Amino acid sequence: MISGFGDTSVSAIYSPWLDMNSWWSRLSFNTGFILPTGEARDNPRTGASAPSIFQLGTGTTQLTLGTNYFGTLNDDWSYFTSLDISLPLSESSNDFRAAQTSFFRVGTSRLISDSLTAKLSLDLFNGKKDEFQGEKVGYTGSTVLSLTPSIVYSINDNLRASASVALPAYRRVNETALVVGPLWSFGLSCSF
Repeated sequence: MISGFGDTSVSAIYSPWLDMNSWWSRLSFNTGFILPTGEARDNPRTGASAPSIFQLGTGTTQLTLGTNYFGTLNDDWSYFTSLDISLPLSESSNDFRAAQTSFFRVGTSRLISDSLTAKLSLDLFNGKKDEFQGEKVGYTGSTVLSLTPSIVYSINDNLRASASVALPAYRRVNETALVVGPLWSFGLSCSF
């Protein structure tokens, strides 16, 4: 088990048509960075860098790009979809380069109370192979389909806290790669 503080994601969301009264108003774009704040670990067998799935941090900075869309079904129910891509910008000081990843999500949400929302989504993750000293790491890279229940609590008009757990339903890995089980996530978002 690995525990501790991982890499930090910082992103900004841009909604260019928010004031329009059309389906375009529900489309937004995001961009940001994954910053190397987590601790990178060595592979205990080789002393080399471990695959990114087994690290709190990769030691690399990554660019993130994405798009989001949402709509309402009625007063309590809504739907959402998103696509996010991460692209490595640099190698770590140990010549480790995190894999390029893509993440697609589609789901529905229900308003439980004025401040609490429950969500359920189907998430598809695809990661290429990590690289170490210019060579692809053979036992990295995967495709994972997960069912993800989550809750979002609105602390006030500008601050929200969230918690979710991704439950893998399908996994395809390269060679003898190990994969994670249920993956818990906690977040805090601020709008201004």
